[in-house]
Amino acid sequence: MIDLDASEVVAEYKGKLPPKDFGNLLVAIATEYNDALIIPDNSNIGWAAIQQIIDRQYGNLFYMSKDLKYVDTLHQITNKYYSEERQMVPGFTISTRTRPLLIARLESYMREQGIIVRSIRTITELETFVWNNGKAEALESYNDDLTIALAIGLWVRDTALRLRTEGVELNKKMLDNIGASKTKAIFTPKNPHEDSWKVPIGGGDREDITWLL
Repeated sequence: MIDLDASEVVAEYKGKLPPKDFGNLLVAIATEYNDALIIPDNSNIGWAAIQQIIDRQYGNLFYMSKDLKYVDTLHQITNKYYSEERQMVPGFTISTRTRPLLIARLESYMREQGIIVRSIRTITELETFVWNNGKAEALESYNDDLTIALAIGLWVRDTALRLRTEGVELNKKMLDNIGASKTKAIFTPKNPHEDSWKVPIGGGDREDITWLL
């Protein structure tokens, strides 16, 4: 659990739970921390924990596209159309492509002392996380679960959250320009009982555009 403003690790969990129970634990902890963003690893049994988070209808689950072109953190999947178009998947995918990005971000934070870590368990893992034949990994008989979790959190902090902020600022500027325009347009639905913030996107489906507010 990372406090983004203070750049500090404020909580951690290391243990063995069934995937469903782990999903429930993540939702419970994240809810206690102001509905924090959950970024689970979606490899192997991680999907079972992710499915539990989705089943609990937790609203702040991290999604990313398979090609890393899209990363968002606030209700990213608004409808089936965009979900299929962007091939968004819940959780973070650790692969030969993303792992070097995580390690580079972690190394940068450690060198610049950009994150406060008080946990002895995490510090121990960091001390035993070394380069072995060109690959960063834990020494034999040691673990790197907390290290990789920290790396994921730091990468998302500097990429996905930054992109979301830029997107919010862009939307604000767009709306400001609309307000400053001499020609004003008002969308009025044909059916007065229809929600004016849901616009047709084809196939009888409608998209909620209240995210523009």
